Amino acid sequence: MVGIFLSFCLWPTDAFPERMTRGDLLLYERRYEEAIAFWREALERSPEDVELLLRLGVALSLKGDYAEAERTFKRALQIKPEDPKLTYNLGLMYIRWGKDEEALRYLKRTLKLVDWYPEANYHIGLLYEKKGLEDEALKFYVREVNKNPACAGAWRRIFALRDRRRDVPTWAVVLVLGAAGLTLYWLAMRRGTI
Repeated sequence: MVGIFLSFCLWPTDAFPERMTRGDLLLYERRYEEAIAFWREALERSPEDVELLLRLGVALSLKGDYAEAERTFKRALQIKPEDPKLTYNLGLMYIRWGKDEEALRYLKRTLKLVDWYPEANYHIGLLYEKKGLEDEALKFYVREVNKNPACAGAWRRIFALRDRRRDVPTWAVVLVLGAAGLTLYWLAMRRGTI
């Protein structure tokens, strides 16, 4: 899978460096070694802090130290086994590591913990598509865009699969979805919910 971008959901969408902790800023600037050192030091004071373990795991994963990242995420899961941020990020780490079955297991676990998690369905779709299970992949891409219409990757995969299968021309899908979106917007305006 080329071009998988890890979206770890550590920062709000309007994140600016001045609002981040020092460790988050280091990670944002891709200074992984320094971020890892920062969070390890912080963990000496709070060894059971799941958020610190999550951030350390993310930094280790981005650095490419997958075995250590795996141990860190699993340690955090021992403390908080029902945390979807942990299972999601562990799944993403397994994708980067090339352990697709483990990635699939943890991404699906994320969706069992919460009905929807940003881009979890998209990544599951990528894993199914990689296995050649295009129909299954398409289901997950559609689930993603139904909850997260801004997921450009899922849209690209939907259009690519539909074009390859010659199901429905891409222009027709865009036209129908655009009309549906306008209708929903109009209804929301009439109800006063927008």
